Amino acid sequence: MKCSYISSDASESSEAVLFHGRYLKETNHFIEHGRFQNRHQKWVFFENEPPTNVWKAVSANRSYWNWFNVTATFTQDSDIPIRNNFPQCMPRLKWKSSGENYARGKSKMVVWFVSHCRTSSKRELYVAEMQKYLNVDIFGKCGKQSNCPRDLSTTKPGKCMTDLIEKDYKFYLSFENAICSEYITEKILRVIVGTNVIPVVLGGADYASILPKGSYIDIRDFKSVRELTEHLLHVDRNDTLYNQYISAKYSFHCVSYNTFMCDLCEYLHEHRYQEQLVFDAGAFWSPERRCVNPKNFFTDVAPEIVPKIRFYSNPELFI
Repeated sequence: MKCSYISSDASESSEAVLFHGRYLKETNHFIEHGRFQNRHQKWVFFENEPPTNVWKAVSANRSYWNWFNVTATFTQDSDIPIRNNFPQCMPRLKWKSSGENYARGKSKMVVWFVSHCRTSSKRELYVAEMQKYLNVDIFGKCGKQSNCPRDLSTTKPGKCMTDLIEKDYKFYLSFENAICSEYITEKILRVIVGTNVIPVVLGGADYASILPKGSYIDIRDFKSVRELTEHLLHVDRNDTLYNQYISAKYSFHCVSYNTFMCDLCEYLHEHRYQEQLVFDAGAFWSPERRCVNPKNFFTDVAPEIVPKIRFYSNPELFI
Protein backbone atom coordinates (compact mmCIF):
# COMPACT_ATOMS: atom_id res chain seq x y z
CA MET A 1 0.00 0.00 0.00
CA LYS A 2 1.57 3.28 -1.11
CA CYS A 3 0.66 6.95 -1.13
CA SER A 4 2.44 9.95 -2.55
CA TYR A 5 2.11 13.44 -1.14
CA ILE A 6 3.10 16.89 -2.38
CA SER A 7 3.04 20.43 -1.04
CA SER A 8 2.34 22.18 -4.35
CA ASP A 9 -1.12 22.80 -5.77
CA ALA A 10 -2.37 19.63 -7.43
CA SER A 11 -5.61 19.76 -5.51
CA GLU A 12 -8.02 18.80 -8.27
CA SER A 13 -6.37 15.43 -8.84
CA SER A 14 -5.54 14.68 -5.20
CA GLU A 15 -7.52 12.19 -3.17
CA ALA A 16 -7.04 14.30 -0.06
CA VAL A 17 -6.20 17.88 0.84
CA LEU A 18 -4.77 18.47 4.32
CA PHE A 19 -5.53 21.74 6.12
CA HIS A 20 -3.71 22.76 9.30
CA GLY A 21 -6.36 24.23 11.58
CA ARG A 22 -4.25 27.06 12.96
CA TYR A 23 -3.36 28.24 9.43
CA LEU A 24 -6.83 28.28 7.84
CA LYS A 25 -6.58 31.99 7.08
CA GLU A 26 -3.49 31.43 4.94
CA THR A 27 -5.39 28.90 2.80
CA ASN A 28 -8.70 30.73 2.40
CA HIS A 29 -8.05 31.50 -1.27
CA PHE A 30 -7.79 27.79 -1.95
CA ILE A 31 -10.82 26.85 0.14
CA GLU A 32 -13.07 29.38 -1.57
CA HIS A 33 -12.27 28.12 -5.07
CA GLY A 34 -11.56 24.44 -4.76
CA ARG A 35 -14.30 22.68 -2.80
CA PHE A 36 -16.49 19.92 -4.22
CA GLN A 37 -14.84 19.60 -7.60
CA ASN A 38 -14.28 15.95 -6.73
CA ARG A 39 -17.13 14.40 -4.70
CA HIS A 40 -14.87 11.68 -3.31
CA GLN A 41 -12.01 13.99 -2.38
CA LYS A 42 -11.21 14.17 1.33
CA TRP A 43 -10.70 17.55 2.93
CA VAL A 44 -8.88 16.85 6.17
CA PHE A 45 -9.05 19.12 9.20
CA PHE A 46 -5.64 18.51 10.82
CA GLU A 47 -4.54 19.84 14.21
CA ASN A 48 -2.16 18.52 16.86
CA GLU A 49 -2.47 21.49 19.23
CA PRO A 50 -5.35 21.76 21.73
CA PRO A 51 -8.40 23.88 20.88
CA THR A 52 -7.54 26.63 23.36
CA ASN A 53 -4.23 27.22 21.55
CA VAL A 54 -5.68 27.48 18.03
CA TRP A 55 -9.25 28.64 18.55
CA LYS A 56 -8.57 32.23 17.49
CA ALA A 57 -7.52 31.02 14.05
CA VAL A 58 -10.26 28.43 13.74
CA SER A 59 -13.07 30.69 14.97
CA ALA A 60 -11.94 33.54 12.72
CA ASN A 61 -12.76 31.39 9.69
CA ARG A 62 -16.28 30.25 10.56
CA SER A 63 -17.40 30.23 6.93
CA TYR A 64 -15.12 27.23 6.33
CA TRP A 65 -16.31 25.08 9.24
CA ASN A 66 -18.65 22.99 7.08
CA TRP A 67 -16.18 22.42 4.28
CA PHE A 68 -14.26 19.51 5.80
CA ASN A 69 -15.25 15.86 5.81
CA VAL A 70 -12.35 14.15 7.63
CA THR A 71 -10.74 14.90 11.00
CA ALA A 72 -7.14 14.25 12.05
CA THR A 73 -6.36 15.30 15.62
CA PHE A 74 -4.92 13.75 18.80
CA THR A 75 -8.38 12.62 20.01
CA GLN A 76 -9.63 9.08 19.57
CA ASP A 77 -12.91 10.18 18.00
CA SER A 78 -11.03 11.63 15.02
CA ASP A 79 -11.23 9.78 11.72
CA ILE A 80 -7.42 9.60 11.79
CA PRO A 81 -6.07 9.93 15.36
CA ILE A 82 -2.57 11.44 15.68
CA ARG A 83 -0.81 9.24 18.23
CA ASN A 84 2.89 10.14 17.93
CA ASN A 85 3.01 11.78 21.39
CA PHE A 86 1.41 8.79 23.08
CA PRO A 87 3.88 6.19 24.34
CA GLN A 88 2.90 2.58 23.84
CA CYS A 89 3.98 0.68 26.94
CA MET A 90 4.13 -3.09 27.29
CA PRO A 91 5.24 -5.01 30.41
CA ARG A 92 8.62 -6.72 30.27
CA LEU A 93 7.67 -10.33 31.03
CA LYS A 94 11.03 -11.42 32.45
CA TRP A 95 12.04 -8.13 34.00
CA LYS A 96 13.70 -8.12 37.43
CA SER A 97 14.86 -5.11 39.42
CA SER A 98 18.61 -4.55 39.33
CA GLY A 99 18.58 -3.25 42.88
CA GLU A 100 20.27 -0.04 41.76
CA ASN A 101 19.75 3.06 43.86
CA TYR A 102 18.57 5.53 41.22
CA ALA A 103 18.55 8.37 43.74
CA ARG A 104 22.29 8.18 44.33
CA GLY A 105 24.14 11.30 43.18
CA LYS A 106 21.03 13.41 42.63
CA SER A 107 21.36 16.65 44.55
CA LYS A 108 18.25 18.55 43.40
CA MET A 109 14.54 17.89 43.54
CA VAL A 110 12.27 19.46 40.93
CA VAL A 111 12.94 20.77 37.43
CA TRP A 112 10.64 22.36 34.86
CA PHE A 113 11.41 23.08 31.20
CA VAL A 114 8.89 25.60 29.87
CA SER A 115 8.65 28.02 26.96
CA HIS A 116 5.09 29.39 27.34
CA CYS A 117 4.83 31.52 30.46
CA ARG A 118 1.13 32.41 30.39
CA THR A 119 -1.17 29.52 29.60
CA SER A 120 -4.83 28.54 29.61
CA SER A 121 -4.08 25.71 32.06
CA LYS A 122 -2.76 28.21 34.65
CA ARG A 123 0.06 25.77 35.40
CA GLU A 124 2.25 28.77 36.19
CA LEU A 125 0.06 29.52 39.22
CA TYR A 126 0.39 25.94 40.43
CA VAL A 127 4.18 26.07 40.17
CA ALA A 128 4.30 29.42 41.96
CA GLU A 129 2.37 27.84 44.83
CA MET A 130 4.73 24.85 44.84
CA GLN A 131 7.67 27.19 45.28
CA LYS A 132 6.36 28.20 48.70
CA TYR A 133 7.28 24.73 49.96
CA LEU A 134 10.20 23.56 47.83
CA ASN A 135 12.59 24.76 45.14
CA VAL A 136 11.66 24.39 41.47
CA ASP A 137 14.44 25.04 38.94
CA ILE A 138 12.92 26.51 35.79
CA PHE A 139 14.62 26.36 32.38
CA GLY A 140 13.53 27.98 29.12
CA LYS A 141 11.97 31.35 28.34
CA CYS A 142 10.10 31.43 31.65
CA GLY A 143 13.03 30.65 33.93
CA LYS A 144 16.31 32.02 35.18
CA GLN A 145 18.36 28.86 34.68
CA SER A 146 20.63 28.97 31.62
CA ASN A 147 22.27 25.55 31.30
CA CYS A 148 20.14 24.70 28.24
CA PRO A 149 18.92 26.83 25.29
CA ARG A 150 16.09 29.15 26.30
CA ASP A 151 14.17 28.44 23.09
CA LEU A 152 12.67 25.02 23.73
CA SER A 153 10.92 24.96 20.35
CA THR A 154 14.17 23.90 18.69
CA THR A 155 15.52 20.35 18.59
CA LYS A 156 18.72 21.25 20.44
CA PRO A 157 17.32 21.36 24.01
CA GLY A 158 16.26 17.69 23.88
CA LYS A 159 19.58 16.07 24.77
CA CYS A 160 20.55 18.92 27.08
CA MET A 161 17.28 18.47 28.91
CA THR A 162 17.53 14.71 29.37
CA ASP A 163 21.21 14.82 30.31
CA LEU A 164 20.61 17.53 32.89
CA ILE A 165 17.63 15.99 34.64
CA GLU A 166 19.13 12.49 34.53
CA LYS A 167 22.21 13.70 36.38
CA ASP A 168 20.83 16.12 38.96
CA TYR A 169 17.06 15.90 39.47
CA LYS A 170 14.49 13.54 40.96
CA PHE A 171 11.23 15.02 39.65
CA TYR A 172 10.24 16.57 36.32
CA LEU A 173 7.12 18.72 35.97
CA SER A 174 5.21 17.59 32.88
CA PHE A 175 2.55 20.29 33.10
CA GLU A 176 0.46 20.83 29.96
CA ASN A 177 -0.30 24.33 28.69
CA ALA A 178 -3.97 23.41 28.21
CA ILE A 179 -6.32 21.16 30.17
CA CYS A 180 -7.96 19.33 27.30
CA SER A 181 -9.16 15.78 26.90
CA GLU A 182 -6.46 13.38 25.61
CA TYR A 183 -3.88 16.16 25.16
CA ILE A 184 -0.34 15.13 26.04
CA THR A 185 2.99 16.48 24.74
CA GLU A 186 6.19 14.75 23.71
CA LYS A 187 8.25 15.76 26.76
CA ILE A 188 6.61 13.10 28.92
CA LEU A 189 7.94 10.41 26.56
CA ARG A 190 11.51 11.74 26.91
CA VAL A 191 11.23 11.47 30.68
CA ILE A 192 9.54 8.06 30.77
CA VAL A 193 11.91 6.43 28.28
CA GLY A 194 15.21 8.21 28.77
CA THR A 195 15.74 9.21 32.41
CA ASN A 196 15.78 8.00 36.02
CA VAL A 197 13.35 10.77 36.91
CA ILE A 198 9.77 10.70 38.19
CA PRO A 199 7.36 12.76 36.05
CA VAL A 200 4.76 14.85 37.87
CA VAL A 201 1.82 15.34 35.50
CA LEU A 202 -0.84 18.04 35.19
CA GLY A 203 -3.32 17.84 32.35
CA GLY A 204 -6.58 16.47 31.02
CA ALA A 205 -5.27 13.16 29.66
CA ASP A 206 -6.06 9.76 31.13
CA TYR A 207 -2.48 9.08 32.20
CA ALA A 208 -3.40 5.74 33.76
CA SER A 209 -4.20 4.38 30.29
CA ILE A 210 -0.95 5.70 28.81
CA LEU A 211 1.90 5.46 31.34
CA PRO A 212 3.14 2.49 33.40
CA LYS A 213 1.27 2.19 36.69
CA GLY A 214 3.26 3.56 39.61
CA SER A 215 5.81 5.37 37.42
CA TYR A 216 4.45 8.92 37.69
CA ILE A 217 2.74 11.30 40.11
CA ASP A 218 -0.58 12.91 39.08
CA ILE A 219 -1.46 16.18 40.79
CA ARG A 220 -5.12 15.10 40.66
CA ASP A 221 -4.37 12.47 43.31
CA PHE A 222 -3.84 15.22 45.90
CA LYS A 223 -6.24 17.67 47.52
CA SER A 224 -3.93 20.68 47.47
CA VAL A 225 -0.61 21.94 46.19
CA ARG A 226 0.80 21.64 49.68
CA GLU A 227 -0.27 18.00 49.91
CA LEU A 228 1.51 17.25 46.63
CA THR A 229 4.71 18.98 47.73
CA GLU A 230 4.65 17.08 51.02
CA HIS A 231 4.52 13.85 49.05
CA LEU A 232 7.44 14.94 46.86
CA LEU A 233 9.47 15.78 49.96
CA HIS A 234 8.60 12.38 51.43
CA VAL A 235 9.74 10.55 48.28
CA ASP A 236 12.88 12.69 48.18
CA ARG A 237 13.82 11.51 51.68
CA ASN A 238 12.96 7.87 51.02
CA ASP A 239 15.26 6.19 48.48
CA THR A 240 13.26 2.95 48.64
CA LEU A 241 10.07 4.71 47.60
CA TYR A 242 11.89 6.70 44.93
CA ASN A 243 13.34 3.51 43.45
CA GLN A 244 9.89 1.92 43.39
CA TYR A 245 8.69 4.66 41.03
CA ILE A 246 11.70 4.24 38.74
CA SER A 247 11.49 0.44 38.81
CA ALA A 248 7.81 0.63 37.84
CA LYS A 249 8.89 2.54 34.76
CA TYR A 250 11.64 0.10 33.80
CA SER A 251 9.32 -2.88 34.22
CA PHE A 252 7.66 -1.67 31.00
CA HIS A 253 9.03 -1.10 27.51
CA CYS A 254 7.72 2.18 26.11
CA VAL A 255 8.06 3.39 22.53
CA SER A 256 6.37 5.98 20.35
CA TYR A 257 5.81 5.83 16.61
CA ASN A 258 4.99 8.65 14.23
CA THR A 259 2.64 6.73 11.95
CA PHE A 260 0.39 9.57 10.82
CA MET A 261 1.29 9.51 7.12
CA CYS A 262 0.83 5.74 7.03
CA ASP A 263 -2.48 6.05 8.88
CA LEU A 264 -3.63 8.72 6.45
CA CYS A 265 -2.64 6.58 3.49
CA GLU A 266 -4.49 3.57 4.90
CA TYR A 267 -7.60 5.65 5.55
CA LEU A 268 -7.63 6.97 1.99
CA HIS A 269 -7.35 3.47 0.55
CA GLU A 270 -10.17 2.17 2.74
CA HIS A 271 -12.49 5.12 2.00
CA ARG A 272 -11.43 5.90 -1.55
CA TYR A 273 -14.86 5.77 -3.17
CA GLN A 274 -16.95 6.96 -0.26
CA GLU A 275 -18.63 10.33 -0.50
CA GLN A 276 -18.40 11.47 3.12
CA LEU A 277 -20.65 13.81 5.04
CA VAL A 278 -19.45 17.32 5.76
CA PHE A 279 -19.06 18.06 9.47
CA ASP A 280 -18.83 21.19 11.60
CA ALA A 281 -15.13 21.76 12.32
CA GLY A 282 -15.86 24.48 14.84
CA ALA A 283 -18.16 22.31 16.94
CA PHE A 284 -15.75 19.38 16.71
CA TRP A 285 -12.68 21.34 17.85
CA SER A 286 -14.16 23.89 20.23
CA PRO A 287 -12.66 24.57 23.68
CA GLU A 288 -16.13 24.13 25.16
CA ARG A 289 -16.27 20.53 23.95
CA ARG A 290 -12.64 19.48 24.49
CA CYS A 291 -11.25 21.51 27.37
CA VAL A 292 -11.85 22.24 31.04
CA ASN A 293 -12.05 25.59 32.76
CA PRO A 294 -9.02 25.66 35.10
CA LYS A 295 -11.20 27.03 37.91
CA ASN A 296 -13.23 23.83 37.78
CA PHE A 297 -10.16 21.64 37.30
CA PHE A 298 -8.31 23.01 40.33
CA THR A 299 -11.27 23.28 42.72
CA ASP A 300 -10.66 19.86 44.28
CA VAL A 301 -6.91 19.49 43.67
CA ALA A 302 -5.49 22.99 44.24
CA PRO A 303 -8.16 25.16 45.87
CA GLU A 304 -5.55 27.62 47.14
CA ILE A 305 -4.84 28.89 43.61
CA VAL A 306 -8.45 29.16 42.38
CA PRO A 307 -8.94 32.74 43.71
CA LYS A 308 -5.84 33.79 41.77
CA ILE A 309 -7.14 32.59 38.39
CA ARG A 310 -8.06 35.46 36.10
CA PHE A 311 -9.09 35.58 32.45
CA TYR A 312 -8.01 38.93 31.06
CA SER A 313 -7.94 38.87 27.27
CA ASN A 314 -10.14 35.96 26.19
CA PRO A 315 -12.29 34.20 28.81
CA GLU A 316 -13.56 31.53 26.43
CA LEU A 317 -9.94 30.41 25.98
CA PHE A 318 -9.21 30.73 29.73
CA ILE A 319 -6.59 33.44 29.18
